[in-house]
Amino acid sequence: MRKNFVWCVVLSAVLAACDRKKAVSEVDYADDSVIDSLFDSPDSLIFSSGSSDEELPKRADELFDDFIFEFARLKKVQLERVEFPLLSIVRGDTAWLTEKQWKYESLFMNQDYYTVFYNDEEQMELEKRTDLNRVDVEQIHLEKRLVKTCRFQRLKGEWRLTQESIRDFTAAEPLDKFMDFYRRFVSDAAFQQRSVSNPLRYVTTDPDDDFNTIEGTLDHDQWDAFKPQLPDGVITNIRYGQTYDNSDGMILVKAGISNGLMDILDFRKKDGEWKLVSYEN
Repeated sequence: MRKNFVWCVVLSAVLAACDRKKAVSEVDYADDSVIDSLFDSPDSLIFSSGSSDEELPKRADELFDDFIFEFARLKKVQLERVEFPLLSIVRGDTAWLTEKQWKYESLFMNQDYYTVFYNDEEQMELEKRTDLNRVDVEQIHLEKRLVKTCRFQRLKGEWRLTQESIRDFTAAEPLDKFMDFYRRFVSDAAFQQRSVSNPLRYVTTDPDDDFNTIEGTLDHDQWDAFKPQLPDGVITNIRYGQTYDNSDGMILVKAGISNGLMDILDFRKKDGEWKLVSYEN
């Protein structure tokens, strides 16, 4: 009797493990209500139908930005540049996705801009490097405090998606801590007003010379009139290799996809509190 009881316990554990593995691969990734309810649905109409003449430009693999825009736009390119079976990790649980399980990633192409977070101005030069071998594209869900990461690696000279993951915000990640501040900054008008330096450094293009800028200041009463549309909801971050070792500074770059416009917001921690100290457009 005792021996039969032990075998029942073992069998129950095995069945539970199988159910858990199935849940990761079929629920977390195949059920739209789980993933697409948190992050933008990848089956957006912005995707091309994938006709045979839609190929990556030859130079696309030199600069990551040139590649990622084509990857996010074209279904045909996505299927060609995903390493199947694709490693997928959801809160520590792993699964391997087949091509049939794969769902197209719209990334930031369902809006007219993308965002990147830097620790300082020097890191802003990283996106121009052609010797990068790994870049992470993150989708950050501010309300749910979740981060979905698509990892791209350059393999044999070609950029390829090699891993997807979803994790919760962590206390150990400096960017996560800043995101908790930023979430309140974009959703609480009174808090935002208190978090803007007075006066605020303001830099903009010279209306008489597009190649020059003019610098001035804005006071609190002018911020609402001059501020850009602040990214909220699910926002992106492209990690070209920048680190966030400085916990007292963060630069948000909002770059237009088709119009070339750019907003740069520089946040600094003063007396333990984050402040927007500079805005450039």
